[in-house]
Amino acid sequence: MLRAWFFLTVAYVIGFAIFVPFEVVYVLISKGRVLSSEDFSRAFGIYLIIYIFSLFGMWALSALSQEMEFFYRIWSRLGFFRRALLSHGIATLMILMWGILAFFQNAIESFSDLFLGMVGFAFFTSPVVLGLVIANWLMHATAGLSQLMRKLVVRVRPPKTLDFAEYGKWVVVGQDYAIDTIQKVLTANTKLADRGDPRRDGILASFLFVGPTGVGKTETAKALASWLSQDGYDFLRIDANQFSDRESTWTLLGSPKGYVGSETPGLLPYAISQNPKQVILIDEIEKADQGFYQFLLQMLDEGYVVERSTGDAYYLQRAIVIITSNLENKRIAEIMETLSDPVEIDISVRKTLEGAKISFGGGRTFRITPEFLGRIDAVVPFRSLGFEDLVEIAYRNLRGLGLNVGYETVYELTQKYYPVAREYGVRYFLKKVQEDVLTQ
Repeated sequence: MLRAWFFLTVAYVIGFAIFVPFEVVYVLISKGRVLSSEDFSRAFGIYLIIYIFSLFGMWALSALSQEMEFFYRIWSRLGFFRRALLSHGIATLMILMWGILAFFQNAIESFSDLFLGMVGFAFFTSPVVLGLVIANWLMHATAGLSQLMRKLVVRVRPPKTLDFAEYGKWVVVGQDYAIDTIQKVLTANTKLADRGDPRRDGILASFLFVGPTGVGKTETAKALASWLSQDGYDFLRIDANQFSDRESTWTLLGSPKGYVGSETPGLLPYAISQNPKQVILIDEIEKADQGFYQFLLQMLDEGYVVERSTGDAYYLQRAIVIITSNLENKRIAEIMETLSDPVEIDISVRKTLEGAKISFGGGRTFRITPEFLGRIDAVVPFRSLGFEDLVEIAYRNLRGLGLNVGYETVYELTQKYYPVAREYGVRYFLKKVQEDVLTQ
């Protein structure tokens, strides 16, 4: 929307710049005088009114595309040029309708005056169409430079920073709010732990990542682990789907002494014993067994895990626990779109999660309890990705695969598969984009 608005603005500026010399010649020939400041102001005022009507038309079409599937399918497939041209057409039509209405209300004396007025208005605004064409040409002419700059962004090394925020925003596209939330918690908890605050004797930091699927929750956890690797942190990913029954939790904590497999240490205690500095990602908590959920509650509360076969306790004072969930993801996406105040977002997201429940086969249900939310340092909501975010993600993905694809091609592919991304998420969107490029 912002780029289309900028494109429309450039077109009107170019159109008015083209119109002024013609107006100077017309006044000089027809009236035998130079263009006065009053003539210039009147022409500028008319152009400004048409421009405002065009902006209104663009806003109206964009709003309709968010509410109605029919308009969305049309609007999402239009490029900057067609969106701007359609908006200008709407503005022109609105003013022409006003002229017709004025004629029927006798504000315009005759049909010939109405016809001449319409012809004059069409001639008056025709430079805008030429301005749209020139703006479109300029956009394509500068695409090579834009493509070069984006190549440099993808190829250069990540910035060396003192905090995670800058690095995270460089790696993960479109999730600045989530990255900033993580940074604040990490900074506060690290300072409290360094000062010996007894409240930080447990886990260094714990997060619950929520929101739509395929928008960067797992990628953010990986980015945090990558950034912390310079301080000796390891990354441990636990798929909660693998712990959908009570017995499977033995793999995580170890089998009780005397049971088969008790000589094999549990996955989590072993990782902590080898390196207490861990970024532990627990993916899709709602798919785990209730016993796993209860273990997680205890771990968050007490700050340690017990190896069942030996009874040894392993503390997590320097561990960071990240839990992801897709529970109420559509409602959370709506919250992120409608609210901007961080406090209001936090309250709304927590209330949404407290009342949420998901049912599985066999009568098994899962819900996030207030007790669980109370033990989490921060609930981190992720927003839905916009069109420009998807362009950037697709470009990075294709370049990362070694495919020499231009930015304009990626932009067109994103337009083509944008409905796929909205319906099925980023992963499937990238799959379709890759297929399209690899089969060309």
